[in-house]
Amino acid sequence: MNSSNDSKGLLSPACELFFLSLTSLYLELFVIRWMGGDIEAFSIFKTFPLVTCYVGLGVGCALGNTKHFRLLPVALVVMAFMMKVPDLMDKWEAFAFPTTSGFSDWGSATIGAQLVWLQLALFAPLIILLLCGPFAVMAALGARLGQMFDSLNTLKAYSINIAGAIAGSLMFALFSFLGLPPWAMLIPALVILLPYLLRGDKKAKLACLLLPVAVGCAAFAPAHNFEGATICYPQDKKYDIPKVKTWTFWSPYQRLDVVNQRFVYSESGKVIEAPLGVNIFSNRRGYQNAMDFSPERYSEYKIPALHAFLNEFRKRYQFPFQLANPGDCLVVGAGSGTDVKEALTAGASHVDAVDIDPRIIQIGREFNPGQPYSSDKVTTICDDARHYFNHCKKKYDMVLFSHLDSISSIGQGGSVRVDNYVYTTESFRQAMQLLKPEGVMVISFCTKKDWFKDRIFATLKEAAGYTPLMVNDLRSNWLIPNTFFAVGKKVQEKTLDLPSLDVKAFSIVKNYEPVNVRVLTDDWPYLYVTPEKVDLPYLTVVLEVILISLFAGRKVVFGRSSKRDWQLFFMGAAFLLLELQSISRLSLLYGSTWLTSAIVINAVLLMIWFSNFFVMKKSDWLASRVSLLYAGLFITLLISWLIPVASLVSGDSGAINYLLVTTVTSLPMFMAGLIFSTCFNQSESARRSLAFNLLGAVFGALLEYLSTYIGVSGLVVVAAILYFCSWLFYVGSTAKSGQAVEVTES
Repeated sequence: MNSSNDSKGLLSPACELFFLSLTSLYLELFVIRWMGGDIEAFSIFKTFPLVTCYVGLGVGCALGNTKHFRLLPVALVVMAFMMKVPDLMDKWEAFAFPTTSGFSDWGSATIGAQLVWLQLALFAPLIILLLCGPFAVMAALGARLGQMFDSLNTLKAYSINIAGAIAGSLMFALFSFLGLPPWAMLIPALVILLPYLLRGDKKAKLACLLLPVAVGCAAFAPAHNFEGATICYPQDKKYDIPKVKTWTFWSPYQRLDVVNQRFVYSESGKVIEAPLGVNIFSNRRGYQNAMDFSPERYSEYKIPALHAFLNEFRKRYQFPFQLANPGDCLVVGAGSGTDVKEALTAGASHVDAVDIDPRIIQIGREFNPGQPYSSDKVTTICDDARHYFNHCKKKYDMVLFSHLDSISSIGQGGSVRVDNYVYTTESFRQAMQLLKPEGVMVISFCTKKDWFKDRIFATLKEAAGYTPLMVNDLRSNWLIPNTFFAVGKKVQEKTLDLPSLDVKAFSIVKNYEPVNVRVLTDDWPYLYVTPEKVDLPYLTVVLEVILISLFAGRKVVFGRSSKRDWQLFFMGAAFLLLELQSISRLSLLYGSTWLTSAIVINAVLLMIWFSNFFVMKKSDWLASRVSLLYAGLFITLLISWLIPVASLVSGDSGAINYLLVTTVTSLPMFMAGLIFSTCFNQSESARRSLAFNLLGAVFGALLEYLSTYIGVSGLVVVAAILYFCSWLFYVGSTAKSGQAVEVTES
């Protein structure tokens, strides 16, 4: 069935290409969000869903077969069903990513290396099942996209493709901001695709009956008894108690499950339940508690074990306010407000509560029994902590990092977590500048391993210029190990009045010397990456994904190809690295928020669109100057690599510096866009070259992991090497075409 017959009675091929492009990028971003929220393995490692989508699109484009597009409803059902396998198994630990890196707060951070390899043996076949659905969906869409590219002028088709991608990205950003669950986000894509799916034969129309099944699978949500939501005493007794009530929300960053927390006590055959507030789980993992420890709240319960539990739990939240009077207090990572409530209880005159996630703030308003955010002494600020440090003009008696951590990463595939830039040397210096002369800054952090302590201690010492105070929480037998770090003038001059510490709970660490620590900077912000040289389990999964990708795309990679195809392959790899690097770098300027990520993605797409439009107008002129464009690209890459980003973005550095960093970061992508469009226009087969470009992006996404060794700016160097490889293939392709011309003339 040819494309013209397919389009009969519907919109033009150009309109179809627009809507298919819109849907493909929308579904790509949707898959990454859904997999990151529902499956623990991909909450940080978003690279793998990203890679799967690119492989699927690339393979589909190369095939260019309408029959594959007709299978889209089946692929959607497979994807939705496989996403619910963890729900059906109720075994979340089986879906943790096997790694010795602290990226996922798993691996050697919590268990032994042998168990990591056992986990790898279990996870290796699971990743194939988990990713087969997104691959099939993207391959089906790519098949029709490839046909559309062949039916239109190359540059016109590419321009329409980018315009559709921009629309899809904007639609995704809107629905993410609104907090729509996956099943609801799936419906708009199906509505757009349905008219094109219904125009096929009888079997194709019958397959459309599966679309409601896909939505139903996505909406399936069995009851799950979240571990830790119920505190039982005595612990050795068995309790026949119902499952706790759960509410599920989706924020722009993560899936949030809010679970009623309770204390269950058995005495003389009678079971008593006392409500404690709620537990909040981020992407299926324990995240934070919304609680109120006020003794009067539990005065009606004459249970010594309950009051002992609350007293011990409260010590951790009280401790920072025993170091100094909170006065005018700033709490970053305020979350659902437990630390804010304790600051008010400790006598704070005012609290500025900063958290990046608007949904978590709302959860604090609705579910925290202490209602801290309803106090007229509290101002809530939804912002990235680092962005707030850079622009705040106020001074505080206390700045508290309130267990500020994140279980999600910046953008759609990068290795930088949302909270990484909050713990760098530059960030700590900015935060300390917000202190009043006698102010104190306290960092409370869950330190599962000693290298966490070493890294934060060494970075804080580098930022302050003196040794910070460090206090260990000794109660690791029932709580996650925690460490407090404090700096300020009183700490420097050793005049800080330390409270009378409970020696069973806290211990001041003296003469601490970190061992072989890499200090965190804005260029290397990887707080959660272990000091181990190589993460072999992670790289084993990468190798598995590469082999699967090569198998899926074997007809593309090992089939008929030209040097022009391989030129565009390396351009795809380099460009994705630049895009991920730009998201990381610009997050320093504008905050590590969902909005920054959305703006950068769309700005990149818009830049590609403008460069393609320019090539459409000046294609003949540019075609003879590609090597000159490459020279300009390498110059802009050199400038991007050399620019002192840290000094330019420190503090409220002004619009000129922001414009300079943004321009220097973005210009290489514009130059690359000019080269790509010029060479893409000369391709023998548009859909085959597009497939190579997409598979090259897979290579680039996997290379992004190198930033954990060479830093964020080092990705510019890697991109330059890849662009040099693409230039070599370009030279080879022009030499071959020139030789062919000579033979023809003779």
